[in-house]
Amino acid sequence: MTSTAQSIRTKIDEINSQQVVFFTRGDNVANLNNAMLYVKQNEHTNRIKVVTVVQNKDKVPKKLKNDLKFLNEAYPSIEIEFVVITGTFGPELIQELSVKWNIPVNLMFIGSPRAHFLYGLGDLGGVRLII
Repeated sequence: MTSTAQSIRTKIDEINSQQVVFFTRGDNVANLNNAMLYVKQNEHTNRIKVVTVVQNKDKVPKKLKNDLKFLNEAYPSIEIEFVVITGTFGPELIQELSVKWNIPVNLMFIGSPRAHFLYGLGDLGGVRLII
């Protein structure tokens, strides 16, 4: 393979291996499924980090782990990583995780925010919305 072809192949592999993040409250398997479908149809990756942010570990939705196991079986081509973070969801956490995980904020997604959501979408620094 020529060096140009190798460089292109390396760049394609780099793009395809880029992980995306989906923040979830974990209370709806349909929302999680929409996130999987969106990533599969619109992103050049097969790696998604599903993140739930809770005040304490016992607040993780009981069904979430089983829902993700089901989705892992339904989408075998997508590598799903589940992460629980103790803290408060907001712009500061998004920026911190972007740096820590080396994932651009524009590759981070949320579902439709609830009515009492404290931030506007613009406040979140480029996080995208999956409806």
